[in-house]
Amino acid sequence: MSAAPKNPMQPGVDEIDYRETADVTRVHGAVKREHSEPEVATFPVPLWLIGVVIAVTACAFFYFGQFNGGFSATVFNPNEGVSRGGKGGGPGEGAAAGPVELTLAQQGEKVYKSNCITCHQGDGMGNVNYPQLAESEWVNGPSKRVAMVVLKGLQGELTIHGKTFNGAMPAWGGTLNDKKIAGVLSYIRSAWGNTAGEITPEQVAALRKELADRAEPFTQPELEGISEDLPPAGGQ
Repeated sequence: MSAAPKNPMQPGVDEIDYRETADVTRVHGAVKREHSEPEVATFPVPLWLIGVVIAVTACAFFYFGQFNGGFSATVFNPNEGVSRGGKGGGPGEGAAAGPVELTLAQQGEKVYKSNCITCHQGDGMGNVNYPQLAESEWVNGPSKRVAMVVLKGLQGELTIHGKTFNGAMPAWGGTLNDKKIAGVLSYIRSAWGNTAGEITPEQVAALRKELADRAEPFTQPELEGISEDLPPAGGQ
């Protein structure tokens, strides 16, 4: 007579942990031996860290907006106004003469090519939206008027020699320093057949101070009433 089959519900020495059993202690022991399931991205980013990131980003954008220099290659040029000269040559020429100081107009030509040439063109003849600077009555006219345009900008329709232009002139006073503005003014007033005089950084600085409270660009009617030149540097 064969032996009775073993009861599968009967606890045994080789019993699998999760087989049904009445031994609660052994069942709980098996559960405790199991590792918890791995968790990914279940913990939120601390609010203080989010605040720090926002503050740093805001400061970076503010600084960049204030000191981008108009994305001009000449704004942060440490060698501004210095020419290295050519190679060879006799005494006082080329490399033997060392760095050569550029005139104010020559320095202004570099500023013009970096910032103004797109609208007014390399020959100063302008385009359909911007008037010519070559042999221009506005460029050769009162030095104060043309300096006001460059410092604070010009908006609205502009009619010159029967032609109407609608391109807005940006204010360069917040981007270029006094020396660069004086340089570009001196350049355009002596290039392309223009014969007006030089404008100095000191004169630009005095006009900048005079117009410190002016926020809006000028209009043609306002500028047409300006007939005087900038006073000499130092008020002499």
